[in-house]
Amino acid sequence: MIYILAAVFFLLLLIVGGDRGAVSLITLVGNMLVFLAAVVAMAARIHPILVTVAGSVAVNCITILYQNGTGKKSISALLSVGAVMLALLVFVFWIGGKMHIGGLNEIDMKSDLSLYYSFNIHVDMRMVCISMIIIGLLGAVMDSAVAISSSIYEVYDNNPDLGTKELFESGIAMGKDVMATTLNTLNFAYIGEALMLILYLRQYHYSLVSMLNAKAFLQDFACIVISAIGCILVIPVCAGITAKILKEQ
Repeated sequence: MIYILAAVFFLLLLIVGGDRGAVSLITLVGNMLVFLAAVVAMAARIHPILVTVAGSVAVNCITILYQNGTGKKSISALLSVGAVMLALLVFVFWIGGKMHIGGLNEIDMKSDLSLYYSFNIHVDMRMVCISMIIIGLLGAVMDSAVAISSSIYEVYDNNPDLGTKELFESGIAMGKDVMATTLNTLNFAYIGEALMLILYLRQYHYSLVSMLNAKAFLQDFACIVISAIGCILVIPVCAGITAKILKEQ
């Protein structure tokens, strides 16, 4: 069945997307290879954060520069993503430490499969969970940054007499629409993933407080919220950088 789903996906991507679909497919494969290499590197006991940062830079370049070219809008998006990721990196570390994320959650520990797990893998699972948050944040921020920089570029291309302030305000206005859509996308993605978990916790009579403090719930929830914060922050950052770069030609 997985082969049928993959075939339908690739076929639709090429039919609807055409040349751009082919480029998107190559980008997707490239990103998958990067993450596969990251897993191998982490298993080889290279520090997960170093691997994640290097992989994020590679994914950023592949997704933005290869897929969208090396024009000013791509450079603007690339710089915006880098700025927001650097700004939130310390925050992610702080949240990860305060929440004590990492390792098996309550449900995994109660599972019979946990009897077959080896706990001596010599990998810092807290760092791995922080890496997961960074990767989720990267995807959300890249999506918003590309949408905003492309929109501002189109506005400028049709109205080259607009000043930096007008372009920035246009970016903020369009960013609000992007923000609403992206936040809802993140919300639905989390609900779809966590629905069975929430039903499980309710079935075993977890109180609301216990549910909110359960590691099984908290780790995914933290990832979604931090990604949402990144989507909000990238709007003014990308609008400002794109407007500045376009007017400095």
